Amino acid sequence: MKNKASFAPWLWVALGVAGLSACGGSGDDTPASGGYKIGGTVSALATGKTLVLQNNAADDLTVTGNGSFSFPVLLASGTAYAVTVKTQPDGQTCSVANGTGTASGDVTNVAVACVTGTTPPGNGGGTTGPTQGAAGLAGTWAQDTCVSSNGKGNRNYLQVTQNGASSVALEQGVFQYPATNCTGSPTPYGPATPAGTVSFSRSAATATLAANWGLWTSVAGQNYVILAKKGETVLCLIGDVNPSVLPTAADVEGYANLSIAGGACYTKQ
Repeated sequence: MKNKASFAPWLWVALGVAGLSACGGSGDDTPASGGYKIGGTVSALATGKTLVLQNNAADDLTVTGNGSFSFPVLLASGTAYAVTVKTQPDGQTCSVANGTGTASGDVTNVAVACVTGTTPPGNGGGTTGPTQGAAGLAGTWAQDTCVSSNGKGNRNYLQVTQNGASSVALEQGVFQYPATNCTGSPTPYGPATPAGTVSFSRSAATATLAANWGLWTSVAGQNYVILAKKGETVLCLIGDVNPSVLPTAADVEGYANLSIAGGACYTKQ
């Protein structure tokens, strides 16, 4: 299969910086009225829904309808911008295109498009299989791969906190073990680092795996991901695209099994 990848040891956060090369902007090099506007258009936001956008992880902008938008803070010429979704609308997932670049004029080509999940997070009306949705992902998860360094064993860990009915907040860090084979009691190696949020558009399950499709938003950008839980104790983070290259829970399980065998997944602590 193509266009998907497990999060490799020590590198899974790197997915968040992919695809940040697009630039926008127009006009001359002289800011008017102290700076340039950063904006664009929102499409397919459902009636009555609210979306919160950010520029450069600040300058919150609440959007309640489709059409043009611009952030209140103007940027000086040569200033980088990065538009992301801070808060997804309930029941929808919005993605940003043309969201990064360097201001050299008013930017009007940022495109925010929203979609509605076909199956809401939760158990999807079913009663079999592992728990689906945000609630089933909460906890601390340690990656199966052990890396030896400086006479210690090290594993990535992921802290997942439910952030709403259909979203989770992520923090990542490193557990250090007294033995190089990662046995013994681990201790965190420094504080955990915030790694953004994942808003889910849909969930589904087989008898042994729950798949949750979502959009991961961090300060580095946005990426589609699947958080796949094998049983209640193993978690795999799988890179994805839109539309998904793993559209069913059975498809996800086949790929997750390969990731588990390769030591790329996480075990609940």
